[in-house]
Amino acid sequence: MNRTWERIIRENRETILKRWLEFGLDLFSGKMAPGTPISEALADGMGMMLDGFAEDGERCREGVSRVTRILAVHPFRPSRSLSLFPELRSILQETGGSEGDAPFCTERIEAILFEAFDLFMEHRETIYQLKVEESRSKMHMLLRSTGS
Repeated sequence: MNRTWERIIRENRETILKRWLEFGLDLFSGKMAPGTPISEALADGMGMMLDGFAEDGERCREGVSRVTRILAVHPFRPSRSLSLFPELRSILQETGGSEGDAPFCTERIEAILFEAFDLFMEHRETIYQLKVEESRSKMHMLLRSTGS
């Protein structure tokens, strides 16, 4: 089952990655162009996910973490950010056609999506904590400068 998806991804990796990256870049306002640092980082994370798609491995998890870290920094709603993951299912099923095992693909994408949600929220929480610490530090410096 998953060997079929490995083969489909391996044979069509560049096409799948290009279509998926285009969708991801369209999430950003101002139509981000390929070749920008964010585009390159997204492509790297997405490539890791494709390479580890068929097995539930560390490479895929690292790719999910990289992609969600990028998405968490931007002020998108979680539903908009995470729409990137179900889009992969559409692209894979169009590419694999009847050759691939659709239930395996759906289950795998759902597992990746749940993991992506958890990581996205962890990254957002980290960003929030950093902002709180920065505000506290500014307040402390302000109080020190006024002599209070």
